[in-house]
Amino acid sequence: MAPRRRKAKRSTPKQQARLLSSIAKRKAEEFESELQDSLAKGIQSFAVKSMNSLAEKGPAWTGEFSASWGFAPAGRTPDTPGTTGQIYKYTKNDVPARDVKRFIKDGISRFNIVNTSPHAAIAADEEESMFFPPKYQRDPIKTPVKLGTKRPDDVHLRYQIAYREGDKITSQITAEKDWFTTYLKAGGLQKDLTTGFTFGFERAGT
Repeated sequence: MAPRRRKAKRSTPKQQARLLSSIAKRKAEEFESELQDSLAKGIQSFAVKSMNSLAEKGPAWTGEFSASWGFAPAGRTPDTPGTTGQIYKYTKNDVPARDVKRFIKDGISRFNIVNTSPHAAIAADEEESMFFPPKYQRDPIKTPVKLGTKRPDDVHLRYQIAYREGDKITSQITAEKDWFTTYLKAGGLQKDLTTGFTFGFERAGT
């Protein structure tokens, strides 16, 4: 005689509700994690694009200023490459997406791109200064945008503009006047923001 097959025990409505709740919670956590991944990669892409724009548009004599841009949560000082010899090229390794995602998970929502060079305010035309480059380097690594005694109608000579030959001061200007303000207010920042986030979210969805 064949053994009787035991009927499968049906789950109760309460058990079914718990199961559905567990599935919904897991799906919500997965969605939140995917959203954080996409947001982190968008922020990463924007930060890299923006720092490269700033490095290219800003003054460059030894290259140290261009390599002093960094990304970090507001209130923190970022680590920066600080190398010399060329205009630094930033990559996603300078803004790891996993770090950005960790900041987001910790509830951080404000981030800054800052330049850690001690002469950052001068290079951005925010403070007056006179610069004499290293004796071992006669010319800047970046092609000057203008030559002469100083900027026309300028009220000051800023860092990385002038050098002295005897009693004569000449200039090798490697960045346009008000380059930093122009980037912020004339569309450069917004373009990098839009392109960076578009690329970041597209890449996250692949």
